[in-house]
Amino acid sequence: MNKSKSYPVFTDDFQDVPPIKKTTSLDELKLDDFYFEEFFEGDGPLGIVFAKDHKNNIIVKNILENTVASETYGLYKSMILIDIDNKDITNKSLERINKLIQKKWTQNSRIYLKFKKPIYQEVYTRLLDNNLSKYYDQFVELGASSLSDFDFVEYGDLIKMNMSKSDITSFGNINTNI
Repeated sequence: MNKSKSYPVFTDDFQDVPPIKKTTSLDELKLDDFYFEEFFEGDGPLGIVFAKDHKNNIIVKNILENTVASETYGLYKSMILIDIDNKDITNKSLERINKLIQKKWTQNSRIYLKFKKPIYQEVYTRLLDNNLSKYYDQFVELGASSLSDFDFVEYGDLIKMNMSKSDITSFGNINTNI
């Protein structure tokens, strides 16, 4: 049995007591960071292909090239559509949502969409533990949904993310082949 050290505290001075280190749980994630909303506007097609996932969510299946959506920074596959023009759509059918988006886009060439980003807790936690959480979206867009996916990340991918040398060194704690 391993016993941990405890520090008795006899005064109000807590400066000598080391902080408790704990792993980030799903409840502690900054959930505001896991939403993406955008007012899409422009000429030509919107360019988002939606599908249902295994949980019956409407997700971004594909983003077509040379469309308004393809020029939108921060939008990527697997995001969950939750809102169209400030109306909750979580219980609507895929067909109804596609018709609604098509109608609004055809009439106005603009639409407001809000998405929930996929939350891959182990990916986020590993990045957070290495002070790299700001790159979470870029890793998910690259295809990381589990820890084993970090093994496929190449040095060139990190350069494309505009990682600093110190961040690349930190990523070496996650993928020792970097």
